[in-house]
Amino acid sequence: MSAVKPTGPLDRVAGAHDAAVLAVARRGEPVARTGLAEALQVTPQAISKILSRLSERGLMAEIGSVSFGPGKPTTLYRIVPESRRAIGLHLTRSRLHGVVTDLTGQILVRREVEIDRGQPVPELISALAGVSRDLAQHGPGELLGVGVGMPGPVDSTEGVYRGASSPADAWHGASVRSLLLEELSLPVLLDHDSRAALVGESWSQPGLLDNAALVLAEEGLGAALRLDGAMVRGAHSRAGEAGHTVVRMGGTPCPCGRRGCAQAEYLAALEEGDPGRAAQVLATVVMDLVRLVDVDRVVLGGRSVYAHHATTMEAIRQALDESLRAESHVHVEVLLSTRGIDLIAAGAACEVLEHEYGLPAALVGPGAG
Repeated sequence: MSAVKPTGPLDRVAGAHDAAVLAVARRGEPVARTGLAEALQVTPQAISKILSRLSERGLMAEIGSVSFGPGKPTTLYRIVPESRRAIGLHLTRSRLHGVVTDLTGQILVRREVEIDRGQPVPELISALAGVSRDLAQHGPGELLGVGVGMPGPVDSTEGVYRGASSPADAWHGASVRSLLLEELSLPVLLDHDSRAALVGESWSQPGLLDNAALVLAEEGLGAALRLDGAMVRGAHSRAGEAGHTVVRMGGTPCPCGRRGCAQAEYLAALEEGDPGRAAQVLATVVMDLVRLVDVDRVVLGGRSVYAHHATTMEAIRQALDESLRAESHVHVEVLLSTRGIDLIAAGAACEVLEHEYGLPAALVGPGAG
């Protein structure tokens, strides 16, 4: 993954076309010029140039030809998963989970080590670098960089963990991205864990989650949004902080200073051994997101969700049915992530892939063309 550089309109257009072809190819089926031209609404000649460019870079390859009757056989192409790889790290207060993925986001190798909650920043960076160096030895293809997903608040633009302004938070203000970059001499991305998770789900399922929310229940509760095909970050990189929306007036005190926040109520319910009440909190969060930002899919993930997935899915589906019963034209699908405990680490790796081969941000969203 190259450093972020300014690009002109022609560079962005070429990158968008390459990314669009790769997105179609990531679905796994062989692709041909004619089908790509129809899907992307460009000329077959333009598709030929794109495929030639991608093939020269080793990202696509010819896999043979097929005849559909009289005339010239059609050449088929496929994406080359083994041509590129990325490292993804999921950092929590107690563990570090790392993976290497190929170009399609499939996991090749995984590692997990314990982390000390009060570990000083230099030791933390050393642990991140150590796991990254180990993972870098595995898998074929060019290594593009390292992605890190961790609980918020995270400033993904500056690459800084904002954390809580208290002596108890040893990592507050840590410039994780720049410090890890110095250690590895590899490109590094840092993001909120829920956003990394949603990028991973979107990368592996191109086009399916263009208007979606991902609700993540790990050691806390958070959410991420993808609207009109673009990730939503917000003015301060805090969009999707659903864990600190109030679901119960005057409820459980939250470290943020409010009462009745979704995260505080959710964790309290689990601590009291009441997964049914915890599921109702998640259902409220999901319905609020559906009403507020009008998504058509909601993905659920995180260790807490997996531990109580049946109860959680039932509560959310029931809440959606009751709330949307009078609006038959509104359909919202609830999905459980199939990534399991790899969800955030794989997503962090996919953020590296998307940075390099995803649609340029300037061409994503309403009015993109």
